[in-house]
Amino acid sequence: MGGNSKICLEIARHLSKEFEVHLVTTSEKTLTVTNTLGTLENLFIHTVDPYPKSEMGHPFQSSRHYTKSLNGVLEKLNACENDIVYACSDFHIDTIPCLRLKKKYRYKWIGVQFLFIPFIFENIFKGYKFPTFKYLLAWFYSTFLFRLAKSKADAFVITNDSDRTHFSKKFQNRIFAFYGGVNVDQIPVYDALRTRDVVFCSRLHPQKGIDGFLDVWKIVHEKNPEAKLSVIGNGEKPYEEYLKNKAMRLGIDGSVEWLGYVNDAPKYEIYRSSRIMVHPTVYDNNGMVAAEALCSGLPVVMYDLPSLKTLYTKGCIKIPFGNKEEFAKCILNLLSDRQFYDATIPHKETLEGLRHHWSWGNRVECFKKWMEDCSL
Repeated sequence: MGGNSKICLEIARHLSKEFEVHLVTTSEKTLTVTNTLGTLENLFIHTVDPYPKSEMGHPFQSSRHYTKSLNGVLEKLNACENDIVYACSDFHIDTIPCLRLKKKYRYKWIGVQFLFIPFIFENIFKGYKFPTFKYLLAWFYSTFLFRLAKSKADAFVITNDSDRTHFSKKFQNRIFAFYGGVNVDQIPVYDALRTRDVVFCSRLHPQKGIDGFLDVWKIVHEKNPEAKLSVIGNGEKPYEEYLKNKAMRLGIDGSVEWLGYVNDAPKYEIYRSSRIMVHPTVYDNNGMVAAEALCSGLPVVMYDLPSLKTLYTKGCIKIPFGNKEEFAKCILNLLSDRQFYDATIPHKETLEGLRHHWSWGNRVECFKKWMEDCSL
């Protein structure tokens, strides 16, 4: 489940305590939604047929398909100007239907932009190693949709205040930076045995830095052959195979455990049984997994990205971007130096503050207050 879906579902969960909430999803995703949310009194789930072909391969046809589907739901609900529509993602299958139907139903539309894709020059010069041509196309695609949405949306949700620069000064009070949240109720209350050394959790994608981190782990492995790395997450099959083959080439495959997709309480159990979380993302504006780890009591080692500079301060060690040797040295120190480890981890008072700040209840309450302040 991507961060955008998680934010949408938690908004639905918590707002349904006070408001009537209708969630539109496809039949292939209904089980994920119901398993996540369960049955809630004021939450109504509307299932529509998925587009039968590739949504990205047929953008115009898939946009028409979902516009028609959403229109059918809104007609049944007698949608009007008193309603608020929230787009789950910034992809065309969410943006275009919301934009096209706004004039008909006159609802207030909250658009989203969760990640501003770097232009080709930044990708090359900063060494992100994203597929160049693919990401150039993605930049044009994302920029086009963002400009369309910005022209019609009544408000916007982003995931980092640093992205406010993409909006005019007049629109600033209609922007909410939703940094995500943590299911703090799923964190085990008992003190788990730290049977794991280092954990990585994220989608397996070049953006998340797992490729470069395998080089870091080789340095760690050479100094501490007993150390183990647990990798939570999955991605496109060719990329997963590339990573596993790279681990074999580096001679570290025996020290890496590929756990695949793990979510909810089992994920927090893995956190609590680990000693360190690594967050080697190379391009990001949020990083919810770092918050999850901090709230679980783990120290987090990450690159010192500008967008994360003020977001994560306690319980974190920031490494100069791209410095693999320093990253490895920090991990080795945390594993071997108990005094250094104890001085880094978030302790009781800090932990309580982090859990309150990052709890989904608090995050959605801030979101609700923002909607009220905007008169949405």
